[in-house]
Amino acid sequence: MRMKKLSSMVGLCAAVLLTASACLDLEVQNLNAPDRERAIRTPGDVEALVSGGFSTWEYTAQGLYPGAAMSCVADSHSSSWGNFGMRDNCSEPRVAWNNDASYGSNAVARLPWQQSYASLAAARDGLLAIDGGLRIQEGPEAPDNTLRLQLFGKLIQALNFSNLAVIHDQAFLVTEQVSADELGTLEPVPYDQVWAKAEELYAEVIQGAQGANFTIPDLWVGFQHDWDGDRMAEVARAMRTRYRTQVPRTPAERQALNWSAILADAQMGISETYGGVRETGGNWIYHYGKTYLAWFTGWARADYRRIGPADASGEYQRWINAPLDQRTPFDMDTDDVRIKPTGPCPAPNDSAMCGKFFRYMGSSPFPADRGIYHYSNYIDWRWAYLWYDYRYETVWPDMTQLELDIIAAEANYHLGNTAALMEHVNMSRANGELPPFTDPNGVAPGGDRCVPKMNDGSCGNLWEAYKYEKRIELFNYGMATEYFDDRGWGDLVQHSWTQLPIPGIELDLLLMEIYTFGGPGGNSSAPDILDDVTPEGIRKKLRAHELWRQVHENAADPEAIERRR
Repeated sequence: MRMKKLSSMVGLCAAVLLTASACLDLEVQNLNAPDRERAIRTPGDVEALVSGGFSTWEYTAQGLYPGAAMSCVADSHSSSWGNFGMRDNCSEPRVAWNNDASYGSNAVARLPWQQSYASLAAARDGLLAIDGGLRIQEGPEAPDNTLRLQLFGKLIQALNFSNLAVIHDQAFLVTEQVSADELGTLEPVPYDQVWAKAEELYAEVIQGAQGANFTIPDLWVGFQHDWDGDRMAEVARAMRTRYRTQVPRTPAERQALNWSAILADAQMGISETYGGVRETGGNWIYHYGKTYLAWFTGWARADYRRIGPADASGEYQRWINAPLDQRTPFDMDTDDVRIKPTGPCPAPNDSAMCGKFFRYMGSSPFPADRGIYHYSNYIDWRWAYLWYDYRYETVWPDMTQLELDIIAAEANYHLGNTAALMEHVNMSRANGELPPFTDPNGVAPGGDRCVPKMNDGSCGNLWEAYKYEKRIELFNYGMATEYFDDRGWGDLVQHSWTQLPIPGIELDLLLMEIYTFGGPGGNSSAPDILDDVTPEGIRKKLRAHELWRQVHENAADPEAIERRR
């Protein structure tokens, strides 16, 4: 897609939110806005400008846009409320993304785009000042922090290009290497080229920071504590590992990743959890998904597609194979103690019982006329203790060693090391008190109570068990992890959009044609599994039909009715 002729740079300047000096050819003089050279004259100005870009990136990485919509598009959370674009994009049958500039939930695509470019613009201006000769040094006897800020600025660039690469189909590569004159002629490049730029920047940051003798103030990175060079390098490496697995749009792209490099990075590990902390009286931590999509409000429930494979009663198979208007909520019968209520919930004066990660809540708060298939009797509860015990004065986790271990397990799978995959799956299953696999080529043990169970009632194999474990163990950690996994594994509901376009409001500014993704017959739309006429596809449909017929034949059976309550 090429840009239309531009009469000025209005569009791109608006898109990347650059300072006034980058848009001098607008022929409008703003006497209230100083140019970049005057606004960031001192080292302190430049440090404040660049360092603030990290918090701006974090707002997307742990905010509700696009995380909330993507999570329920992946059927990790379930909700029919109109907030955060959930109702329109998570209802079935799926429809195309509405990329009209006036769409009420345009923030799903608009905010990550605008926040990314606000952060990139700050980094660009700061790095331009350094390239122009400014030293980040408060006096001749003070330490020279120029390298520290350069590397931090490049980390911010890498993180924002990562977000753009995993969310949008294309983006502009706006860096300090692009002059003001060149901004007006920039064209967007495909997501794989955006990711290539991010990888280039991660490599530069890791090489420069490893063993470096500088300190990144905790004010810059969420008040957890100061970073030294090694900490900066390991966070960059861990984020690179995560994003690498999230870029693919199809199973073929995911399988084609350089899994040897991913495994090497994952095995380097992270010495402690990365997350955010709200400083006393401050306003840093976001992590809204851990509250608004979980125990804190009635915005969402845990989708049965996510937890249902642990059910041993057959109710999940009835639910998943029923027409949408007959998918009534059910109580699960499961041996997975992460879901099965086994002890008091972590809340003051709360006599309710919870599993390790999920709480039974009963009736859903969603309007019935928006689809009863959104209903679920369960809610994510694992983060409640952080609020009740600490409020904000603790680390709310984002990147953990657990996630790197899980990614390493998938890398081993793609590299043919099924023994290592089975070892990891069994360690993870132990957290749910589930029996271990003994045969990497077999199915989940447990007979009729095996976990996970597939949509046709059969027991899942080792790979399906791995996917179940990742979905349960990393439920609601990073931004839309479940969406990016399901996209790369080919598990999104049919016709779901598999990426977002440049936001319509930006396309209008750029004088580009409005385009979109998803929906029946649309571009970047999850495959229509109903049209699968392969022998395996037909077999699964026949099995689903048989299960559905059995449920209806037993509909008048009082014992069956009792079991379904």
